[in-house]
Amino acid sequence: MSLSGLAQISIELSSTCDKTHLCTFCGHQDENINPNLQFGHMALPLLQSIRAQLEPGVVVSFHRDGESTTHPRLRECLSLFHGFTTSLVTHGLNLARRADELIENCTTITVSAFRGDADRDAQYESVSAFLKRKGDRLPRVQLKIVGDGCDERLLTLGVPVLRRLIHTPSGNTKYAHRLPTVPECGICLDALHRPSVDWRGRVFLCNRLDTTDAGFLGDLNQETLEAIWNGQKRQASVKLHQQGHRHLVNSLCASCTFYGVPSEWQPPVAAETVSHPTPLIQIGVR
Repeated sequence: MSLSGLAQISIELSSTCDKTHLCTFCGHQDENINPNLQFGHMALPLLQSIRAQLEPGVVVSFHRDGESTTHPRLRECLSLFHGFTTSLVTHGLNLARRADELIENCTTITVSAFRGDADRDAQYESVSAFLKRKGDRLPRVQLKIVGDGCDERLLTLGVPVLRRLIHTPSGNTKYAHRLPTVPECGICLDALHRPSVDWRGRVFLCNRLDTTDAGFLGDLNQETLEAIWNGQKRQASVKLHQQGHRHLVNSLCASCTFYGVPSEWQPPVAAETVSHPTPLIQIGVR
């Protein structure tokens, strides 16, 4: 099997999100933004087939359009990937309820939080209870603050904090207030290394919100992951990215400003607080 260059794969266990109040900056579950979204859970035989095609060196993340903790057979899904580095991004509301299925069955859980979340009380109670239940066992839990803040109680839980720029409601292809970080190679790392698979088994070039299936590469119900990864469609897309012609790849890449490097949110700094570096001393100059 040759999956050269595959570093991470996003697998959508469920396209359903059961958050009581949907995030205002997320268009994944908004039928006006993502009208073609179909709800469902990945079938276990399909997930088993994907697992059989992967080697443990690949990072497996469980998110796309929905909330993975809604899958009815969550323990079985996660336990397939023992030995892998696995990542699950969640709203956190189901962590306490499904703690026994999550503990020791994945590497990292990232809880997304933002200022003014109407579900903040339930989120805090669930995350707090989960942390007490799991103790020092895996998964590691970290907090991802999207935007300029979150419920302050979450910051008292003693978990690592990530800070992310907020993205626009029309898609996670653009940040709301600034351009994203560009890697030195100048090529989108998602396009090079990080495909995604939706709950039906369809493979996409990346994990950005794709409302028209512009990044569709192939179907795992009909082809192997190796055939899709090395197929003409993906190879042509990668070549255009390498040539600096991402605008010619497809309509999604043409409108996307993301390069596969999440950007940190930083508070604005007042001019009077900016420290200026000490001038360089020119040796040998009087």
